[in-house]
Amino acid sequence: MTATTTQAAAIVGHRDAKAGALILKAGKAAATMLQSCKEAAQLAAAQLNPATPIGQRISDVVALYSADFTAAGHNVRALFVDALTLHAAAQTPVTVSAIVDGKKADVHVTAADAVNMPKHAMRDAAKQVREAIGTARKPAAKKAAPKMPAAPAAPDMTVTAGEIDGFTQWLANFDAYFTDAVFHQKILARIVDAGFVVSKAAAGRKITGKASA
Repeated sequence: MTATTTQAAAIVGHRDAKAGALILKAGKAAATMLQSCKEAAQLAAAQLNPATPIGQRISDVVALYSADFTAAGHNVRALFVDALTLHAAAQTPVTVSAIVDGKKADVHVTAADAVNMPKHAMRDAAKQVREAIGTARKPAAKKAAPKMPAAPAAPDMTVTAGEIDGFTQWLANFDAYFTDAVFHQKILARIVDAGFVVSKAAAGRKITGKASA
């Protein structure tokens, strides 16, 4: 024997004139805005169609009152949607902050119970419900900060002991190399390649050295 399930009958949405009037009233009277939005959502909840996914179910009803929200304002729409969401997922468990015996405490209630709570608790409950039913807004992806070009590496100005010794030795032998018949030509060729020009301090200096033999 197989169990059978009874499918809920589809509901054709229509604008409830009383709910629309309460939305407009909420927009004009800030002092009673929250209560009017709650009452409007309770009436409009009768238009929630159980044959559609819950997210669409809520948005379809909200769309019925789009003209009323245009006149009443964004704040009224936000409160109405929060209250309607709690009605749509009435049995969803939520945890809200409330005053118990004069002290602030976390209270575990159903979404339906949260509709009758103060504004902050009601809105917090609606947020939890949206996360539970998968209709919460996804956070916008953060743009990666542009990478700054890497600063050029500072030249290594450190002189090692070996470099000092090598230069000292070269400098001590410079005169012998520069005046040598073979080494002199090689030095001049290297100097020219490097873009420098050599001029004599005194003419007729004799080229000598071991390599001249």
